[in-house]
Amino acid sequence: MKKVISVFFSILLFMILFLNILSLFNRSFFGFRIYKIATGSMEPFLKINDVIIIKTNYNYKVNDVVTYKKNNEYITHRIVVINGNEIITKGDANNVNDSPITKKDIIGKLIYKFTILKFINYLFEKPFTWILLFIIGIIITCLIPDKKKR
Repeated sequence: MKKVISVFFSILLFMILFLNILSLFNRSFFGFRIYKIATGSMEPFLKINDVIIIKTNYNYKVNDVVTYKKNNEYITHRIVVINGNEIITKGDANNVNDSPITKKDIIGKLIYKFTILKFINYLFEKPFTWILLFIIGIIITCLIPDKKKR
C-alpha cells in the first residue's frame, strides 16, 4: 500500500510540475501549449487562473477561442470577424473588439480548459502546500510500516 501511495503522489507531482514548467517557459509540446488565464476578459467562459491547452492550428472560424501574441502579451479571446487574413477578436466580457491581428499572430486554438487543475495549480502556488506535501512524504516514508513478504 505504501508503494502505491508513493507512486501515485510521485506521478501527480510530476504532472503538475511538468504542466507548470511548460506554462512558465511557454514551450510547445507536440504542438500543444499550456496557459493560465490572467484576466477576466473571457468570463464567464474562462475565469482568472483557469488552465487552458491550445493547439497549433491554421484553420480558424468565427467563435473559435484563440491565443495570440501582441506587444509581448499573450491574449486569449474569441474570434468575432474573419476578413481574409485579418482577424478581429474580442473578450466575452469586453464591450469593444480588439484591434485586428493576422493569422500569423495566432499561436493556437483552445482545445481544452481545466477546472480541476485550476484549483490544484492555485494550491501549488502556495508555500503551505509544499510544506504539507513534504510532511506527508516524511510520514509515508518513515511512519507507515513496510510489509515485506518473507
